[in-house]
Amino acid sequence: MLATVAFFLFIDGASAVIQLNEGMRPENLPTFDVSEATQDSSPETAGTNTLIFFIGNLVSQFLLFAGAITIIFMIVAGANYIFAFGKDQLIEKGKKGMVWSLVGLIIIMLSYAIVQGAIQIILQVDESAN
Repeated sequence: MLATVAFFLFIDGASAVIQLNEGMRPENLPTFDVSEATQDSSPETAGTNTLIFFIGNLVSQFLLFAGAITIIFMIVAGANYIFAFGKDQLIEKGKKGMVWSLVGLIIIMLSYAIVQGAIQIILQVDESAN
């Protein structure tokens, strides 16, 4: 613990300022001009698009986490089924656990597809307006 604190104290005292060389900056970075976004008459400004992306990414990450938890439940139910050793009550419990884990995984996958589709529909650009 003391060595870690001493290491960070040494690094803090000897730190140098690192600056990005402008020649190494990528040229394809997305940029938003606030003046153009505020002059646009449509409600689809950079701020609303950013909010839509943020909410969509948040929901997608939650669904990915829920899918991982569902797979863990499926593994546990499978282990319960395998280690039941002929006990009918434990076998049924393992089967039900695997079935409901599979149903949950299907619902989560459908939810993910619906969220991604809704984001694409919301952000779809009307080509005739241009």
